[in-house]
Amino acid sequence: MNTIDATQINQKINALPKALLPDVDKYIDFLNFKYTDWGEQLSENQIALIQKGTDDILNNRLVPHNEAKERIKNYIKNKHV
Repeated sequence: MNTIDATQINQKINALPKALLPDVDKYIDFLNFKYTDWGEQLSENQIALIQKGTDDILNNRLVPHNEAKERIKNYIKNKHV
């Protein structure tokens, strides 16, 4: 397989009709997102929240789904606007 460099890609992009450039731009953004390690972009607060959730699971501090639904339902019912 031949190696392609940025100059060759730029030449191909420059040959495209201008109407296609927004799609190319979106696709490049998609590729950058797809091949980026999103974990490296987490804030300290987000990492702490993930760790708290992991700790809750490991220490069995969980609320069953049906109970969580009931709590939310009661909260909304008792909420006064």
